[in-house]
Amino acid sequence: MAAQTNDNDFLSPLSLSVVCNLCTSKMQTVADLLLLTSDTRPVNTDNVTGTVGESFSKCRDTLIAKTKGLGILSREVRIQFLSGKFKDTAEMLYELTDLVVNIIECSGHAAYLAAISEPGSKQAVPGIIDRYKISRARFDIEHCCMRLQYTPLMELSPQVVVDISTEIAKNLTTLTNASKLASDASDDPFHKEQFKLAIKSVTSCTSTLLLSIRRYKVTLDESNRGRCVTFAKPLVQSCQALVEYATEQEHIGTPAKLCENGHKIQTAILGGCMSIASSCIQLVSCLRAASLDLHNAELMQRLSLCCAAVADGAKLLSQALRDKSSPRTLPSNSTNSLSSNGSTNSFPNEGDTHSTCS
Repeated sequence: MAAQTNDNDFLSPLSLSVVCNLCTSKMQTVADLLLLTSDTRPVNTDNVTGTVGESFSKCRDTLIAKTKGLGILSREVRIQFLSGKFKDTAEMLYELTDLVVNIIECSGHAAYLAAISEPGSKQAVPGIIDRYKISRARFDIEHCCMRLQYTPLMELSPQVVVDISTEIAKNLTTLTNASKLASDASDDPFHKEQFKLAIKSVTSCTSTLLLSIRRYKVTLDESNRGRCVTFAKPLVQSCQALVEYATEQEHIGTPAKLCENGHKIQTAILGGCMSIASSCIQLVSCLRAASLDLHNAELMQRLSLCCAAVADGAKLLSQALRDKSSPRTLPSNSTNSLSSNGSTNSFPNEGDTHSTCS
């Protein structure tokens, strides 16, 4: 049974459940983009190629080091929750999510590097658009809009709103810069113009939303928040349209062609990472259910099982990276599958109160 929240801990159980929804959505989306795809490409982000470059050994060692802290962090999330420290729990959930996302990205890159190093494999050919980078920017903008809509009003402080605005602007820059480069690189007059008009649509919707957010910062009420939610919808739709167009096959180049052994190595590493992603998603989903049912002893027990599953997943990935082969399945009482809620862009149903870490 979770302890009652401390007097100086201002995050409510409902707010914690919103944080859980946001974190689950982010992990699911990144897993869908990089783990549940046969589209084999390098992961060109600052957190990956900016750190490990094109070295598999450096990528492997970085990943193994990150997985060592994952089990500790997951257990700490559980301890803080059981202590009733919901604000600390939420902060650690964001930290856990960022770590899992980085592990997924590094694993995708490591799997690519290991697979193309095998004789007979051919490297990916880049296009005028980086599929993952632009898809992530779109999701991160949508994620910000979800925070605006679902965060309880009393916790949507001016500083939180500033952080959301900054994040939207940063990802808008990623989208527009990528699209401008693609427009310049294209030889087709139609595509040049289509990219330019898509950029105008996104930037116009962003300006409208940011103006509403500035008004909300002055007067923090549901009316102004509702206006932000209203103008967030066309922004999400325009970003979705831009990304769907930008990631058409003719714009994103050619994925790597893997030999049989290269494919086995890729599958082994991605499978090990999937065990981490799925167990962390289940942990956060279980935590969400527990936050809405604080006296449910069965859910508290499932949190322990989920933490054990995270530790097992870390071992599986480390072994796969060292051996470049599928490790034997470690004994565990948990499932290693993604949440049954298939959507990556909406919150779980409010009636979902049980995790499947059993």
